[in-house]
Amino acid sequence: MKSTETSAGSAPDVTSIRIRVPASTSNLGPAFDAAGIALRLYLYVEVARKDRGASNIDFRGQDAHLVPCDGTNLIWRTMAEVAEQSGRQLPSFSMKIENEIPITKGLGSSASACLAAAAAADFLCGLKLPREEWLKIATARDGHPDNAAPALYGGLVSSIAGERILCSRAVFPPEWTIVAVTPEFELETKKARSVLPAEIPYRDAVFNLQRVAFLISQLSQGRRDGIREAMKDRLHQPYRGPLIPGLQEILDMDDEPGLIGRALSGAGPTVVALADSCENDIAENMCRIFRSRGLHAEARLLEADNEGLAVTVPE
Repeated sequence: MKSTETSAGSAPDVTSIRIRVPASTSNLGPAFDAAGIALRLYLYVEVARKDRGASNIDFRGQDAHLVPCDGTNLIWRTMAEVAEQSGRQLPSFSMKIENEIPITKGLGSSASACLAAAAAADFLCGLKLPREEWLKIATARDGHPDNAAPALYGGLVSSIAGERILCSRAVFPPEWTIVAVTPEFELETKKARSVLPAEIPYRDAVFNLQRVAFLISQLSQGRRDGIREAMKDRLHQPYRGPLIPGLQEILDMDDEPGLIGRALSGAGPTVVALADSCENDIAENMCRIFRSRGLHAEARLLEADNEGLAVTVPE
């Protein structure tokens, strides 16, 4: 099947599109709610207009048992909200979803879903929205753009939330590996947020500011020196550590060949490591710590996605 890149709402004669949205890892240690990296792990959504009949969703892939296929589905619900806010009625559609992203595990599944929904609603309703509007839609539903921005634009993206969302993108080193280790452990984002303090000491703010500035500069240049230190954090990981068995032990592991740095991915419980060699050994050592706490863990060796969300027209 051939496909070509398109704007979701730009071709009225097109009856279906395929949307590919990458997963993402955010925070990167000190860059809390401020930066993330797109990953080559995807949510695929194929949506087609229907002339008649009820809308329907067919969902397959990772964590399918967690996903409803009716109007309560996050993608369906967000599409309906986008249509309503645009003064349109969502037409009947048929949707096939293939998902590779673990749901509610800290790899940006909800941001990817909301971006896919924005692109699908744009297509179905012929809205012709700029992609910046897709980001606003996803950010409004996800609460912050640190996952949605890299998923949309690809690569390493720093972002500022506000009336206007500001983003700065850099290519993440394609030769590096992002080792993502996900324990079989449920941690609600709401609970992970609830343990964060309302105020932090001044010295902790300075600690993180120094590391964020250095981290983004080094990553943007593809330089590994000092990143292990730069990925240390005092704003969220110390408070979330007690919620995730083994997290602090993983973050405190001694340096090993190939390791560039480690961090909690988003609100967790996935933990990520940046590596330029020995990826399997690093993954096994992280899994071993989770096993010592009675938790099975799945390791994924991923590359950065430097392209971001793609919309294609099946031919």
